[in-house]
Amino acid sequence: MSQSPRVRGADSLQLRFMLLVFVCATLLAVVAATVAYQLGQARALASGRSSVEALAAAVDKTLAIGAYANDAVLLQEVAGGLARNELVDEVEVVAADGRDLARVRRAGALERSDATLVTRPLVSPFDASERLGQLRIHLNDAKVQADADREAYTLAAVMAGQAALLAVVLYLLAARMVSRPIVRLASALRRMTPGSGERLEVPEGHADDEIGVLIAGANTLLEANERQLQTERRLRAEVEAMEAQYRQIFDSSSAGIFVLDEGGRLINGNPTVSRVVGLSMDELRTLSVNDFIARVFNRPEQVRQMIDEATARGETVSADLELVQLGEVRRWVHCLISVQQVDGQTVEGVIYDITERKSNENAVRHRAEHDALTQLKNRAAGQATLERFVTETQARNAALSVACVDLDGFKQINDAHGHACGDEVLVASAERMRRAVRRSSDLIARLGGDEFLVALRDVGPGDNVLGQVMRDLVDSLSQPITLSSGRVVSVGVSIGVACLPLHGSEPQRLVRIADEALYHVKRNGKSAFALALPGLDPPQLTLGLHDRPDA
Repeated sequence: MSQSPRVRGADSLQLRFMLLVFVCATLLAVVAATVAYQLGQARALASGRSSVEALAAAVDKTLAIGAYANDAVLLQEVAGGLARNELVDEVEVVAADGRDLARVRRAGALERSDATLVTRPLVSPFDASERLGQLRIHLNDAKVQADADREAYTLAAVMAGQAALLAVVLYLLAARMVSRPIVRLASALRRMTPGSGERLEVPEGHADDEIGVLIAGANTLLEANERQLQTERRLRAEVEAMEAQYRQIFDSSSAGIFVLDEGGRLINGNPTVSRVVGLSMDELRTLSVNDFIARVFNRPEQVRQMIDEATARGETVSADLELVQLGEVRRWVHCLISVQQVDGQTVEGVIYDITERKSNENAVRHRAEHDALTQLKNRAAGQATLERFVTETQARNAALSVACVDLDGFKQINDAHGHACGDEVLVASAERMRRAVRRSSDLIARLGGDEFLVALRDVGPGDNVLGQVMRDLVDSLSQPITLSSGRVVSVGVSIGVACLPLHGSEPQRLVRIADEALYHVKRNGKSAFALALPGLDPPQLTLGLHDRPDA
């Protein structure tokens, strides 16, 4: 089980909350201190001025009496008393006509023209409407300002302290009521094992508040997660069991199953594929980077054509395919191809080994198409092959030579020595004919008895190959044949030749003209070959290139 990540210091909600509270408290303290300072200073200044004005009010009657009596001593004493106050720099008593009645400066006070001035009128003690003069008090602004600053700083400090104290109290309350329960909840969740059945406990006093609701919701999620995990485990077990079953079927199937990518490279294949295609599993794995189709199938283009057809039709296509030959044995499979278009193209193939069936079919076809004695093509297969040769030759605008071959003297050997000896002569003659022609491209067929048909592709009347093959046939078939009994016999051969397009374009006409040329040879001494003259019907025949022993 993977453990839940631990909360790092910088990511701690509690730490971030604490920092936020203190930042807010600091800002609040700064604002409160600033406001408190300004208010305190203004109040202190007003208080200092009020104190001085109160002093002035306390002595103004005395000063009025002194001014009325013109008692300079009294005025000087009262002014001196006022000047001893540390908030006062200088006291002046001025008569109504502007004369100085008294002037006292506090010791150490500097004369300043911009000092704050507090004035109070002096009126007659007997007639309030008679103005005797004016009391002028020059304030000690530095002292007033200092007192105001001290009082303002004190008030600002108190306000800042209150803000800080409030922040601490708020933090402690939030930590106790919210943060710590959440931290405990997070720690408990981190320690829990998914699907273990463990549940979170509700802290005391939080059953009905948001913490309790959060824990109840978390427990609900844990319960749902447990059910989901149980379901997932059950489904995974079922899937694993099914995969194991399908894997067993895949591995033990009698059919070879393979999957290819778009490039024909092997994605997966079961052991049966290895057995059917004749490659070890290690060799098969190398085809995950090489072309599986080109390595396994004898005609890769046929497989790719099947893939294109399956893609176009959207359904499975099938065909019998020959595998790349190993040794002398030709191997065949029946192959089904389907194409899936999911995250790219994948090709799914199933192959069944049909080599034995194909061999049996080929054997049956061979028996149906070949002469049982000589293993040459029989009359029907020979005629069908000749028709195909003619069609292909005309399509390519090429040449084709058709020869009818008849053994001279075969009937006498058959009558004199028996059919068994005659069969030996036919077998030996067939083998000599095979050696005289190109076995991969030419045709030799037994039409019946001692009559044979030879077709040479891409050979015309003017080609040296025609004369050479005909001479080889005459020479080889005229050689003595030693029978199994030890007896030595000889036969001759007569050959008539017709060519396409020189003598016609239909197989029957070519065979007929070649047959007539053959009988022309028989009438003119045998053991030779003749090529029909073109353009005459019935054709006029002449001995062509020939090697008659007595010529």
